[in-house]
Amino acid sequence: MISFFRKIRQKLLTQNRVTRYLVYAFGEILLVVIGILIALQLNIQKELAEEKKETEQLLIGVQSDLKLEAKRIDFLIGYYGEVTDGIQKILLNYQGKEVNTNKELGEYFLKTFEFRKFSKFNTSYQTLYGSGLLQEIEDKKLSEEIITYYSVQYLEWSLEIYQQKAGAFNFNNTPQFDPLDKLQPSTYYQSIPNFRLELEDNFKTDFKEFIKEPEVLNFLVDLLHQSELVFSNLKTYEESNLTLSNRVQKYLEQ
Repeated sequence: MISFFRKIRQKLLTQNRVTRYLVYAFGEILLVVIGILIALQLNIQKELAEEKKETEQLLIGVQSDLKLEAKRIDFLIGYYGEVTDGIQKILLNYQGKEVNTNKELGEYFLKTFEFRKFSKFNTSYQTLYGSGLLQEIEDKKLSEEIITYYSVQYLEWSLEIYQQKAGAFNFNNTPQFDPLDKLQPSTYYQSIPNFRLELEDNFKTDFKEFIKEPEVLNFLVDLLHQSELVFSNLKTYEESNLTLSNRVQKYLEQ
């Protein structure tokens, strides 16, 4: 092809047809420019297609992370639901509105200290955000919802406050509590690694009397409010998780 055009140019020059040569040269340049523009356009389309594919893969990763979070949230809802219910039962026993055994009261009380944490599974989101591909999502509302979801920390904060409140209780100021009762095995901790201790079937502490101490009662009421907040935040977060997961799925199916 190049040889063909070269022969045409040489022929026009030898025939001294300068005007036609200039027109031809301009046409040849135009063809080259058009070819370059087409090549650039094809390259841009290829890059956009690759970016779209990479973005979709990361969104699939985000959705997988959301499903993992959903399982953790489901566990925490069950766990903190039991904690909240246990504290309520202790207070109802104090008010004489419910009757539980000393062992049940002890399990309810000690379980309040076995707090559980939550952290987002955000590896795919961090990659999506750091690569700048988050801004390439065509649905801008979805981009905003993803950023908002991973930015809010109200659940984590409420869990941290619960941990602080639970950890602030001072057993040394409660003489009716037997420290060895803290080592009672539960459904979550059947054994203590590298430490063995023969424990009786029942708690040594009389929890019906123990919960009458003002410090203990104030601690339980304060912790109840925080556990209810944690439980409420978990339910709200569960809804947000499901909503975002469905939005991502809908976007991927387009």
